[in-house]
Amino acid sequence: MSWQPAVGGAYESGYPRQGNLVETDWLDANLDNPALRIIDCSADFYAEPGTGKTRWLDGHIPGSAYADLLEALSDPDSDLPLMLPKPRQFADVMGELGVGRGTTAVVYDNANGMCAARLWWMLRAYGFNDAVILNGGLPKWLMEQRKITRALPVRRKTQFPLLAAPKVFVDKETVLKNMRTKRAQLIDALSPEAFDGSLQRYGRPGHIPGSINVPAKALVDPKTMTFLPAKALNALFLQAGLKVLGPTISYCGGGLAACSVAFALFLLGADDITVYDASLFEWAADPALPLETGNQSG
Repeated sequence: MSWQPAVGGAYESGYPRQGNLVETDWLDANLDNPALRIIDCSADFYAEPGTGKTRWLDGHIPGSAYADLLEALSDPDSDLPLMLPKPRQFADVMGELGVGRGTTAVVYDNANGMCAARLWWMLRAYGFNDAVILNGGLPKWLMEQRKITRALPVRRKTQFPLLAAPKVFVDKETVLKNMRTKRAQLIDALSPEAFDGSLQRYGRPGHIPGSINVPAKALVDPKTMTFLPAKALNALFLQAGLKVLGPTISYCGGGLAACSVAFALFLLGADDITVYDASLFEWAADPALPLETGNQSG
């Protein structure tokens, strides 16, 4: 990479892979670094289309460009929302944003890091490993009263390299097979209410049998939106009965929260982590697939 993270923040949080996060003070001091590609990927699935870009236009971190997870970075040929785009589509969007060899993508969002984790995970799926998440994202940046702008960035169009990478997204068939083999632990990253079925946002209420609930929102400090320190993250997974370094499949409703859980495990040193991309948008819509309600898990 072309940068060195600042001492402090994530460096003091004890993550085995802490270099995958950068802090607001470091980014503020490096806004003029020509190798950085700062990307705001804020999205609100339940808001009007285009809301994320409108909010970015109203004020964003200087030098940042906007990436639309809901449209430009979702597969238009799928009946399901938020599905990983095909390689050429993804490469074209990233190339338009100037992400390529010799650059570092700094991704952030305006909420709790789930959208940033989604884009980071997609970059990983296509073999791009020079990407970092801004810890705390826009909420922490604004809380610290750092500069925002409405100025549009200068585009540095380039060629995005599509490289071989480990399989980090899986499909329904993989999850079904895992229910039989139990090779990987299955994590539901939704809220406890969605997990136990008292809140229904998808085709049917409940969770995939055998899954354990680790809400993605619990991974971050509710005030700063920064990821919890390593010790606290480890405790969160261990208290749920999970093996931090064990094979894992995470899922949620549409692949946002699941990527946040996957990223947290990656920070803690895990390697065998995958995300069920279609998640409950697909699973709950199929009455032939099992769902459980209540608090039972594991």
